[in-house]
Amino acid sequence: MSNMRKMLSILILLLILSCDKSDNKTIDYGAFEITVPKTWLEYEIKGIDSYVNGLITDKNDTLIFDLGWYSPDLTKNPELLVFEESEYAEFTTEQKEKLKGTKHLVVADYTSADFQAKDYLKYEFEIDSIDCFEAKFIKPKNKGFGASGIYIDSLKGGGPNSNKTRLSFYGNDLSDSTQVEFFKALKSIKLTKYCE
Repeated sequence: MSNMRKMLSILILLLILSCDKSDNKTIDYGAFEITVPKTWLEYEIKGIDSYVNGLITDKNDTLIFDLGWYSPDLTKNPELLVFEESEYAEFTTEQKEKLKGTKHLVVADYTSADFQAKDYLKYEFEIDSIDCFEAKFIKPKNKGFGASGIYIDSLKGGGPNSNKTRLSFYGNDLSDSTQVEFFKALKSIKLTKYCE
């Protein structure tokens, strides 16, 4: 009977170990942790006035985070996909080709053109939470054309100047599937240094 128990215990252990093959891994950046697909690689970058680093996805997209006082919020300076004819004429063939799939406008003179700016915004965003903070989840209005990611305005709890510390984490021109994986990873962020 004890041999049978040992055999049953071994089988249960093997079953547990074989089911624990996660397709994800957790990366600890010190200030925060993030869970990403195992196929994504860490990408080291040297920052000057902030903590900058990133990831490279299995589709070779680069995802960069910036943790510091000057981390960018793409919604603060709204970009419009409205271009003057002279500006558009200087675009490369590749730039013009990329614009074909977007809602954009080419005008003779930007200042006298009649259009609704909100119809040509490059980005849209929604507010959600990451760990204990409110975050802007930002994505391009035209799929695959522009940056996708998050912005957290001020992290509190990390020291005397932490209320000035911001976090942005973006990737450019992501496919739909990569953007979904990226947003899922962003939702997994644990800001252990900042959340109390």
